Amino acid sequence: MAENWHLVDKIAGIYRGKYIIPGTTPYSTAVPLTKNKLLVYSPGPGLEKSLPPGCEETKLLLLAPNIGHNLGVGPWLDAYPDAEMFAPEAIQERIRKKRGIDTIHALADLEAQLPENVRLHILPDNRFHEVWISVDVSEKTYWLIGDAFLNFDKVEANFFMKFLLGIYGIKPGLRLHKMFRLALKDKQAFKEWALPLFANERQHILLPCHREIYDEADCGQRMVEIIQALK
Repeated sequence: MAENWHLVDKIAGIYRGKYIIPGTTPYSTAVPLTKNKLLVYSPGPGLEKSLPPGCEETKLLLLAPNIGHNLGVGPWLDAYPDAEMFAPEAIQERIRKKRGIDTIHALADLEAQLPENVRLHILPDNRFHEVWISVDVSEKTYWLIGDAFLNFDKVEANFFMKFLLGIYGIKPGLRLHKMFRLALKDKQAFKEWALPLFANERQHILLPCHREIYDEADCGQRMVEIIQALK
């Protein structure tokens, strides 16, 4: 139902919705592009049963942002046959086969529909094939990020599970996903690409697919420090 979606920014109309898959509770993020278009970043299973308030008659643009965040695209397309589906080219065939989807549009087609304050960011070569979305609202920039960055207030699991999750770098706090680090084919290229995104005077707010929003004054500085420390 609509209460599954929680308002993040009233001016921009950004909403976040939590869905559940075994072992984790990721989030989808919905961003209005125009009065009649809504971008859903990482559409999660179950959330297709409702839309954020006021978006019931909206054309949907669905973005699978990396190789792992495509579990919900089938149910969403079943619920909204007129929706447009987008994904990085490298994972399109995989999604077609696994999810039984006929038409997946190129990222360039999505980019052409974005307003000036919403931008698509294609990361340097990585095995996750991840893409990000940024949304500028006044002096703030919201960052929609798939698996690259995590922000767990706490990890809810027994001791054994916490140990296993820790092996994969899933621990409390803001951090770069350990598996994403390993998936980067050229870490220096990623650092040179990513640092300018956060090394500026804007107020950066992280909306990660995995867990809590990071909305602190030091967000940009923390992101820069984490990226600089990448080895």
